[in-house]
Amino acid sequence: MLTQQKYLSITGLTGLFNMSLPASFIDRLITSVNIVDVLSRRISLERRGNAYWAKCPFHGSGEERTPSLKVYEETGTYHCFACKESGNAIHFLRKHDGLDFMEAVELLASLVGMEVPKEQIKADLTNTNNINNRAEEIFYEQLKSSEGKDAVAYLKNRGISGDTAKFFKLGYSKKTKPNLYEKLSKEFDQNDLDESGLFGKNDNAESYDRFRDRLMFPIRNIKGDSIAFGGRLLTEKNDQAKYLNSPETKTYKKKYELYGLYEIRKVNKRPESIFLVEGYMDVIGLFQHGIKNSVASSGTAFTVEQLRKILNYSNTIYIVFDGDEAGQKASWRAAENALSLLREDTRISFIFLDSGQDPDSFIAEKGKDEFLNLAKNSVSFSDFFLNTIKQQDDLSSIEGRSMVAKFALPLVSKINNETLKQAYINEISSICDLDFSKLLKGNKDIQNTRSFTEKEEIKKTSNSVIRKSVLGIFMSLIQYPKLASLNEFGSISSDNRFLFVNEVRDLYIEDNNSAASIILEKIPNEKIKNIFGEALVSEINLSEEDAAIMIKDCIDLISQSSDKREEFLREKHQLKELDSSEKRELQQIILKKDKMSLEDTDLIKNLSSN
Repeated sequence: MLTQQKYLSITGLTGLFNMSLPASFIDRLITSVNIVDVLSRRISLERRGNAYWAKCPFHGSGEERTPSLKVYEETGTYHCFACKESGNAIHFLRKHDGLDFMEAVELLASLVGMEVPKEQIKADLTNTNNINNRAEEIFYEQLKSSEGKDAVAYLKNRGISGDTAKFFKLGYSKKTKPNLYEKLSKEFDQNDLDESGLFGKNDNAESYDRFRDRLMFPIRNIKGDSIAFGGRLLTEKNDQAKYLNSPETKTYKKKYELYGLYEIRKVNKRPESIFLVEGYMDVIGLFQHGIKNSVASSGTAFTVEQLRKILNYSNTIYIVFDGDEAGQKASWRAAENALSLLREDTRISFIFLDSGQDPDSFIAEKGKDEFLNLAKNSVSFSDFFLNTIKQQDDLSSIEGRSMVAKFALPLVSKINNETLKQAYINEISSICDLDFSKLLKGNKDIQNTRSFTEKEEIKKTSNSVIRKSVLGIFMSLIQYPKLASLNEFGSISSDNRFLFVNEVRDLYIEDNNSAASIILEKIPNEKIKNIFGEALVSEINLSEEDAAIMIKDCIDLISQSSDKREEFLREKHQLKELDSSEKRELQQIILKKDKMSLEDTDLIKNLSSN
């Protein structure tokens, strides 16, 4: 939960680190960001009146029939009326892009030209990060020692300078004692060492170094913390893989991380373009020769999450793979992952090298200018996609064209941008000589099935008297924060079921000038946050007098609902249909009364004995 203090502690929001920022900075950031600009770069928005609507990306794979996600520019918030997901721009980036809190803050700050404050309150990083950062230091020092001479010789043979090795904090993992475990076990607890990903266990449950006699590549997150490592053998061994990567840990999720992204942003916060390559040495080799804007997937095939992360920093991406069959397959997987993220301003192109070449060897042999010429002559996403579609069958026959259309159907369905989707529909219709849009519509109708039971459940929930009452209270507070001082809130202060209402009210009392989107971020409970989010996107405008009346009426309804609940539970008790949780609930309702009747006392005894 975010708290309004001099500084804003981000511990617990990410689970990955502990950094503190001035609360005033977060306030200014959220109010400076245009949420429509942020979301429209990721999903297709349609304006209706004062709000924007979209197909929610958080349920149903974004393929719902009718848009249910409402985006309200005035409050800087969004709310889905189907899955109830709510939030502001920071919340959306964390959920949609897979960013941690600080990454989302830095991204939004860069969009509006704000500088994230550099000061940090003294606070510990998680032990896992501490361990990996310490390991990075040890590996780096070992590379510079006499024991690292073979690793240094390898780098020199590959044309990598000492300055480049220092920039990437390359290191060396020893094969002799004292090993990494012996050093770190003196500084950290065993449980934390086990969670770091740096060590394994033998059959006797003894810890051993995962990386031994390897050139080490620290994988750093956007803040510069080492969260994992890659290691390359210096001499080939039949029983060991040439490259070894850290396993996934609490701080390292492979599908989200990109090797070299932190280093790119040290050189240029907003690069004009980014090259995506396959290996760590490709990134380092390109950097050595002046190409300082490349990244590599982190120990996994290229993922949609990684592509989304790259697009946060540049709209122009060059995907560089070998020209052999494996490279073609990898390129096609990348193209499939990119479909849902395509926009009119996105430029994704493919560079295919000759078989046996990689970016590192190419630039070492032919130089920077020749490599940049590859970018000028690259294959556009649309050409690569459509050419691949055409190759699926014989276009000279009806059967062949039908198979091509069938192959393209689920792929084009992934495109969220309506303008681009229509353009691809037109192209494929021309290629297959049929009305592809009708096929697409038929496929969509089959996929977008939603049971009547689910609809009724949503309707039933949204029509709840209590929910509507809480919604009314939140709507009134959002429009007139000063109403948080109304005495009526005291009448539900002792009811545990509605403590959250007073907690939200207290946030307004602390600072009734806070933007509603900031209040939203401070609500820890997701269900309450979702109701508040729904209130935020409401277009019902109230006068201050009507808002005060609504709060009073809604609190009265909530109070009455408690009486009705007691009556309902008493009736069930007489029919001997109460379960154990309902018995406890009825006991609590009675015990909270200022004065109990004889009948109440007898009922308490009866409930306790059964």
